[in-house]
Amino acid sequence: MKYYYIIIALAISLLAHLFFFSNIHFSFNDITSDEHLFIEMIPIPANSINNDLKKIHNIRSNKQPIISQSKVEDLPSRINESYLKEEINKTEVCELCQPVEEIIIPEKKKSYGKEIQSIMMQYIVFHELPANKGNINNFTLFGDRKNKNANVSNRSEVGILNIEYVINKNSYTISYEAKANGITSLIYSKSLIQKSEGVINEDGIQPNYYLYKYGDKVKNEAFFDWDTKKLKITRQNKENLFDLSEGTQDQLSFMFQFMFLNPLDKMQIPITNAKIFKTYNYQYIEEGQMKSNIGNIDYVHVAKFNYQDPERIDLWLAKDYGFLPFKVSITDEDLSTIIQDIFKIQVEKND
Repeated sequence: MKYYYIIIALAISLLAHLFFFSNIHFSFNDITSDEHLFIEMIPIPANSINNDLKKIHNIRSNKQPIISQSKVEDLPSRINESYLKEEINKTEVCELCQPVEEIIIPEKKKSYGKEIQSIMMQYIVFHELPANKGNINNFTLFGDRKNKNANVSNRSEVGILNIEYVINKNSYTISYEAKANGITSLIYSKSLIQKSEGVINEDGIQPNYYLYKYGDKVKNEAFFDWDTKKLKITRQNKENLFDLSEGTQDQLSFMFQFMFLNPLDKMQIPITNAKIFKTYNYQYIEEGQMKSNIGNIDYVHVAKFNYQDPERIDLWLAKDYGFLPFKVSITDEDLSTIIQDIFKIQVEKND
């Protein structure tokens, strides 16, 4: 009896499957038929298009839009929204990629020193005594006082100073000669000689050798070894070695270093006079115009001093001559002053 029910169930199942497959029609001719395939497109609402056009107008700031209203109306109804959004994105990108206006970077002002081939300068040297400090005969050419008990105050011309600065390719030579005149020449018949030699690089003047010489007895020298960063000073047959600081000058070369570097950019300068080596701190005093033997000069006045020490060095730097010092004042501890005033200057520039 059990097997009878199983046979009936199988028969019913077979009849159901035959009925299902008999209603399926497999035709391979439909694929190659000439009938076109139609896809229904959903039209874009007019409000959506207008809103997108407003965005384009806002982005282009009154410029002609890429897609005008008339062109949108002429588009087939089957255009989809993604196409329009793509055009809007292109517009935004184009606005960000508009040509940038040409940026004009001002040319860096050419260094005065690089234009120069040679400079000849002549100064008149005066010695000025403070009140009740004695007669000029009690002082040397460069301020060494002999008699501190004198009582007369005056200012006298004591000498002539000639400086020549010459460039040969990337090397320089500065020659200095000071001669006494008048009564002072009876005591100091020999000239004071100074000399500085070195190279010119991107930092301006870099001395290699400096000489300070008076007669046959005084000869001091400074040797700059930039490779080992050492400064050797020889004085009275003795040698002293110092660590060489960046930007170090001798007391002759530093006068011409201002042609390459603005004096107000660097107010701390390591300097040697072949006797000592120390850093001089200069301070800005004022700017103005001053009469001189070579005409009216616009100047920058800087000075090295401190309020607890009477010794002081003042420099008046000529703006139109590459900040060369046209006047120098050196005040000693007894308040006597050596003044160097420009008398003549001759500048030869490169062609």
